Amino acid sequence: MLHPYSVNAASENWVHEAVSAKVRSALEAMNAGVPVTLWAQGLQLDLAEREALKSRYEAFCAAALTLTDLERTALLQALVDQNNIPAVFDGVSACPRLDSFPDKVRDAAKELFLAAFDSLKSLKIRDRQYAILYGNLPGKRCPFCGIEPFEAPGLTREDLDHYLPSSHYPFAGANLRNLTPMCGKCNASYKLAKDVICDDANNRRRCFDPYGTDRVEVSLLNSRPFEGELIDGVFTLPAWEIDFIGEADRAKTWECVFKIRPRYKANVLDAFFRDWILHFAFWCARGSLAVNTHDEVVAALDWYIQVVLQEREANSSFLQRATFSMIRKRCAEGDEDDRLADWLSALVRAERASTAA
Repeated sequence: MLHPYSVNAASENWVHEAVSAKVRSALEAMNAGVPVTLWAQGLQLDLAEREALKSRYEAFCAAALTLTDLERTALLQALVDQNNIPAVFDGVSACPRLDSFPDKVRDAAKELFLAAFDSLKSLKIRDRQYAILYGNLPGKRCPFCGIEPFEAPGLTREDLDHYLPSSHYPFAGANLRNLTPMCGKCNASYKLAKDVICDDANNRRRCFDPYGTDRVEVSLLNSRPFEGELIDGVFTLPAWEIDFIGEADRAKTWECVFKIRPRYKANVLDAFFRDWILHFAFWCARGSLAVNTHDEVVAALDWYIQVVLQEREANSSFLQRATFSMIRKRCAEGDEDDRLADWLSALVRAERASTAA
């Protein structure tokens, strides 16, 4: 993940807390052999009068009454474990999935917390959460890919993903610490209902906490110029090496779930490399920068990165900056007998000649 969200956006978590408390109280009452409290008892009016929540709470209680004390105790522990955030992201902490629940209560648990999630919209909690996230998000782009821009509050709301999928972890279905806006491509095309804490073989894995502090930076420094595909019969792409600087296990899960490397390569690096290089040549030509020698090319690259690409934390051109940082490094090292610097210098001269003509 490129930029974690502000944890302040998860502060209005009272719906999750209230529904979880009702479930906990009901299961404990059943095990103690005392009457279960009515839905509205102890709840604030905003939730007490919601018929969808009331009916699904009653259905859950009816299903739970058919269980043994041990089964209800296991459900109580699952309620705790599925909401033990961020510990569940460490790849070790217990987090039982829905398929470990007794059959009789699975649908009821899912439906109750789905109703709780639905209430976040009508209570405007989602809107307030998104406004806080957007206001504190560098670059205003999806932090899971860094490519797609986010809509401003008041426009079409971005997808709200269940980071721990509700199909496996229903008790976290309304927990704001588990609800993360992401762009439609990340959500609908890549993440879907993938389990971020278990791989396809159901082995536990580490992942980023969307509201934590860990993040990755993208490096292209190991990419190799002139070793990729030929485009337009003129430009040879680099052989891209996309490296992630950060906690390796979490970055591996992030890349696996969101298919970051192939998206960066196909949708950005391959697609825009030619335009980026030609713009550099245009900029140098229009600015009358001297780029005749190896050292002059390196100086021009330094100036271009500093002035045009501007090393801001989350500017949308982060892959372009990473590309020119790689090019600058290769030129400074004199790779390929200065072939790269000579190529850039020739492009600038050609741009100047076309302008003069």
